[in-house]
Amino acid sequence: MSKIVAAAAVRGAQKVVKEAEDFINKAVADKGESQKVEFPETAFYLPMAYALMGVEVKTVGEMKPVLEEAKSLVGEEPGERVWLPYLGDALDAGVATLLAEELIVLSAIFMARSPNPIVTVSLPILF
Repeated sequence: MSKIVAAAAVRGAQKVVKEAEDFINKAVADKGESQKVEFPETAFYLPMAYALMGVEVKTVGEMKPVLEEAKSLVGEEPGERVWLPYLGDALDAGVATLLAEELIVLSAIFMARSPNPIVTVSLPILF
């Protein structure tokens, strides 16, 4: 794998994970950790988090362990002079991005559909 591609994957994951963290922090600040979250008209938890981690996310507070896992998967960009196999870091960055995007989508749905929305968003379906 190209170092350029691996570096781009890590940079992208860092941005998406940070965005997910911002969404969750806003939801916690405005609604509290015990606020129930769900995908509308489904009986699903976060599908990727449940499949990869076995975590059932039912409240805003239960989103935090998924975010922490995503953060732990995002490594540093490959150094300019360090030539290592980059595939593992790039794949971990991809999984971190999937988990973070799922948190962003759920946060956006929750915040837009709540009785007093704190944000209105329109996101494309990512999965």
